[in-house]
Amino acid sequence: MAEHTRIVSSTPGRTRIKVSRKRRNPEEMARLAEALRASPMVSEVKTNLYAGTLIVHHKEKALADIKAELKDLGVILLAATGIQTSAKSLADAVSDLQNLAGPTLGNILDLKLLVPLGFGALAALQLARRGLEIGGAPWYLLAYFAFESFVRLNKPEEKPATGG
Repeated sequence: MAEHTRIVSSTPGRTRIKVSRKRRNPEEMARLAEALRASPMVSEVKTNLYAGTLIVHHKEKALADIKAELKDLGVILLAATGIQTSAKSLADAVSDLQNLAGPTLGNILDLKLLVPLGFGALAALQLARRGLEIGGAPWYLLAYFAFESFVRLNKPEEKPATGG
């Protein structure tokens, strides 16, 4: 399974980020650390190349800024471990990839549609090859993934309630 950059732990004032394997080289770790150090919200960044982590000491409300800075550097963060990880991470990763690749591709391809279509195509292929046979990845499971990924990826953004 591919490893992705993710926030492993975060407390007010301190966040530990596990960097993906492809970014675990001295130059890339230094680049990420220097970019984070440049933020006025960050007081210190420690790197551990062998563990592939960045320890960021920051002001209490700086986590959103840190995430935004990493996103600007081209780092796609997965959600911290928890119940929501798989569905929310898929939606976040697809959204981030769409934002990064969309302008390059002229906004022709919509990944929020292509991912479910891919699962749907696999379901149809599996149904055509094996019929209603159960074995491997059955067509109905792939069809469920197609539906579920479409619903999750195209969910309207929740807006915070405003008191009035």
